[in-house]
Amino acid sequence: MANVNYARWGGEHNRPGNDFGCFKAALRAVQTFGGVLEHPAKSRAFDFHGLSRPRGLGWQPCRTGGWVCEVWQSAYGHRANKATWLYCFGTERPPELRWERPIGSHQVGFHDQRGKDRNKPTLSRREAAATPPAFRDLLIGIARSAARERVS
Repeated sequence: MANVNYARWGGEHNRPGNDFGCFKAALRAVQTFGGVLEHPAKSRAFDFHGLSRPRGLGWQPCRTGGWVCEVWQSAYGHRANKATWLYCFGTERPPELRWERPIGSHQVGFHDQRGKDRNKPTLSRREAAATPPAFRDLLIGIARSAARERVS
């Protein structure tokens, strides 16, 4: 959505890729201390920072070390599909996740341009951005495990 926001509103703070070093700092922390980084699927940040893009189902080795995967938060209770990429570092192999991709009952953002019959109820911004508690707890567990393994 960065390109859309930039085209619509302009401003340096909306320029694609301009996150003021936030992703770089998070990546450095995960690679230093162990942990997991969550980012929207199809993010350009993975390519920009040299991380492998997830392909297919399951964890895959990342070219810079660690592991990458794509998981749908709808498998953990989110009402929209919400595909997410994860990067995990500091563990021999992350735990298996729910790899199924259930179709959400709701959508994020604008109505479907393919016609009214394809529209679903739209989530509020707050719910669209929220992480399901089960997924949050899983990520915290992975981060703790990776940090412990990194220290050992």
